[in-house]
Amino acid sequence: MESERIDARRKSKDARDGDKETRGHRDKETFSLSPLPPVAVSPSEPHIYLYCFFKGATSLPPQKGIDGVNATLVLCYRDLCALVSPVPSDEYNEETLNRRIEDLEWLIPRIRRHEEIVRHVAGLHPVIPIRFGAIYGSNERVLGVLRSRYDEFRSHLDLISGKEEWGVKVYAEKGAGRETIGASNEVVGELDERISSAKSAGEAYLLRKKRANLIRQQSADFLIVMSDRIYKRILPWSVEGRRNKVLNRNATGKEGDMILNAAFLLDRLDVEAFKEKVNALAKSYQRDALSFEVSGPWPCYNFCPDMGL
Repeated sequence: MESERIDARRKSKDARDGDKETRGHRDKETFSLSPLPPVAVSPSEPHIYLYCFFKGATSLPPQKGIDGVNATLVLCYRDLCALVSPVPSDEYNEETLNRRIEDLEWLIPRIRRHEEIVRHVAGLHPVIPIRFGAIYGSNERVLGVLRSRYDEFRSHLDLISGKEEWGVKVYAEKGAGRETIGASNEVVGELDERISSAKSAGEAYLLRKKRANLIRQQSADFLIVMSDRIYKRILPWSVEGRRNKVLNRNATGKEGDMILNAAFLLDRLDVEAFKEKVNALAKSYQRDALSFEVSGPWPCYNFCPDMGL
């Protein structure tokens, strides 16, 4: 069984690479499994669920895995490790996961548990977090990925040691930017004068409609400019930054529209100064009806090697 991702719905290249490394022979280096208590398994052959790779202690206190039954295990190759847990194959396989991606009652608690486990490890060691839904057929295949990409993973984990990921989201409340545009735009000013001197109600109505359309379009342009300006202002306060896709209101649950969804890699010693600067920046944009949301620390999802998982 190759690695499976519910959102990709395809075989993972990493798993194929790992299979090539482990198929037909064992690595000369010792693969080790931390000595943890026995775990419960499904009557059918269990699969292996992958949470993250990390550098640090070769054992961690076991905790309940994503299925709520089986305990987490630490697999080690040299000085790097993978955190996994057995999962019942009849519930955690490509077909079932792809079908249940629409079942939020089943999906959301498991995504949250996945995140809890990864964040716990990230609080102890530098980690390469794996997104929800990576399934392997055996411990050896996970170790095959770790072995085949050892140098890459080791270099990245050294790079992010002592660092954290923080998110900054910016929302535009209703009417954001309209006051600024209305006060500074010459065309809007001319329309206001024409509306006030209109010779009929019909003419005034058409002019007001034209004014509203102009404000709407220029507000959208204004928010694009603001998003770019805010991101560029924050970026020098971080080690590195990433801009992610903005989410719609259904996804955010906010009344305002998200105009910026960014992640920043920070040295832990700089976190408090970063938050103070962002909060001060947020206050300067209150008059434009923009609100900021700072969150973290997060595992460095946005600053990891391309896992293909």
